[in-house]
Amino acid sequence: MKSRLLRTVALPALIAVLATGCDDMSDPIGGSAAVSVSQNALAFETLDPDFGEGLPRSVTVTNTGGGSAELGGVFLEGAAASDFQLLDMPGMKSLRAGSSFDVRVVFDPSTAGAREAQLRIELGNGEDVVVPLSGRGQAAGFVQVDRMGIPALNTVFNHPPQFSKTDYNVATPDKDVGTYTGLFETVLGAVANPDPSGTAALLLPDALPVSLAGPTSFATLTGRALSDDAVDIALSVTVGIEALESDNVDGNDKAFSATFPYLARPHR
Repeated sequence: MKSRLLRTVALPALIAVLATGCDDMSDPIGGSAAVSVSQNALAFETLDPDFGEGLPRSVTVTNTGGGSAELGGVFLEGAAASDFQLLDMPGMKSLRAGSSFDVRVVFDPSTAGAREAQLRIELGNGEDVVVPLSGRGQAAGFVQVDRMGIPALNTVFNHPPQFSKTDYNVATPDKDVGTYTGLFETVLGAVANPDPSGTAALLLPDALPVSLAGPTSFATLTGRALSDDAVDIALSVTVGIEALESDNVDGNDKAFSATFPYLARPHR
């Protein structure tokens, strides 16, 4: 259950002042004030409910009249108001003639389907401005096309027809032991592994565990460091033929970065 911010915002309590002009309550409220908005409606992109909010969209509120307009507040209302959020609201009580401020809204759907709400800008003269909001929550429909929890496992065991790389790539780790133990044992025996059954039990399911109790190391199956020689480690575990236990590439030929994401620069 996603935590939700309070969606109703009282303008006097907000701190970000975005207007080009701002009056206090002692200023006269001009009878000719006329407030307009830059967007009559905001339609947001379709988002997966499991992947957080999207990009903000803005409405510019402008006093196009000749006098000040009293402001009461900016609110989100409607059946799906909790699926939208207000950002960076101005802390003003009135809007001087010719001045404006921006209202930013983000869409963060809680469930699939069409989501509709309203942005209400409350004016002192009772002529509130309402901007309809709409968006849709929809699962992105990602498809798994490849997996390699333990580095090089796919390469070592990709031996058709006994082992189908396509089937393996779309499978899930919870099925690995039942589906692939026999195939792994067969391949391990063919490459002279001294303990096919024990090695298959070590490698399956194909998911690299991460332990925070000690140093990260692929060799001890506690995660993987960038400097780990993953191919050599995988070959030494799976292959029992000494001449085949290394790819003879012992290190990275470019230095790793000291900042995120820490990868070395690519070759040009």
